Amino acid sequence: SPLQDTIAPLLKGYQIGLETGGIEGAGFCLIIRSYHLFFTGRSLDSIQKELEATIPVLTQLKQDDSKLKITIVLTTVKKLRGIDAEAGDKILDSTLASAASSGSVALSAAVNLTKLEVLVFFQQWREALDLVRKAGNVRLLLLGIFASVRYTFLEA
Repeated sequence: SPLQDTIAPLLKGYQIGLETGGIEGAGFCLIIRSYHLFFTGRSLDSIQKELEATIPVLTQLKQDDSKLKITIVLTTVKKLRGIDAEAGDKILDSTLASAASSGSVALSAAVNLTKLEVLVFFQQWREALDLVRKAGNVRLLLLGIFASVRYTFLEA
């Protein structure tokens, strides 16, 4: 699939970023790659292992923003697997609170996007609609992230 075809180039982009000193770009490639892994239909177990291996690398590179965004995806994967679901909810809620206090609308949008994915996966439509209404129009902040299309359908 076209999305699956982005996985290897994003890893290559990460490696090139490391080689050339473009650490932020390398982190960005890992973030996008983590979302693409999530949406390609790979097993949740393999995604979890890969994301868990990525977080220490981002810690070492001092890429806290990238690490936080990958943690959001990892938390969602664990929730879908039934691992630490309650702890995952607390992490996401804590991240939303931090985003609100720091004014990071993009971080709030990233958290709400993954929360929405879980609600849709479990067909919790009313909760999904409530989240869309509460979060507001996050599509402007999620340019290029195809999953934000769900907001459009649910909002309609």
